[in-house]
Amino acid sequence: MKYTLNCDIMDGLVFIDEGYLIELNNDDLLYAMDILLDFSGTSELIFDFPDEDWNTVRQRETEQIREFCGQGKMVVWLLENVVKECEFTKSAELTDPCKWLHLPTGKLLAVTASELIQCLAYPELEMEKVFELLLEPGWYAIQNEGVDKIMYCKKQPPNSIFSNIQEIC
Repeated sequence: MKYTLNCDIMDGLVFIDEGYLIELNNDDLLYAMDILLDFSGTSELIFDFPDEDWNTVRQRETEQIREFCGQGKMVVWLLENVVKECEFTKSAELTDPCKWLHLPTGKLLAVTASELIQCLAYPELEMEKVFELLLEPGWYAIQNEGVDKIMYCKKQPPNSIFSNIQEIC
């Protein structure tokens, strides 16, 4: 599947099962997501933490959202100023490194992080989705070869996945 990705400054690409949107619609998680997107501490959020090192703040304040991702409920790739044609393709097998995504309903939603935060904070807005895809419910390995080519494969994650928080990059 081909799609166009258009990410702003301090943005990203999010993959999530639509069933997890209710759980993500939480002020603490949305605030943590905003902080996550501010990788270098250049937004107005820094004023909420005067005299603190931004890397320390970011590590501490994003723990909830990283745990959410670590449970396989969402995958986030942090991006800035990206406008390009991309492809999401099924693969017969993926090897490490990959991210794990649980799709209990099978309704995969791809959306920019900024759009997701805005539409969850203001439910009256209509979400502009990057794409939607109906897949068989279950676990998926997701691997990107640069943001322009992302591959997926349905498979069971290793048991160790639940003991570590996934790295968000």
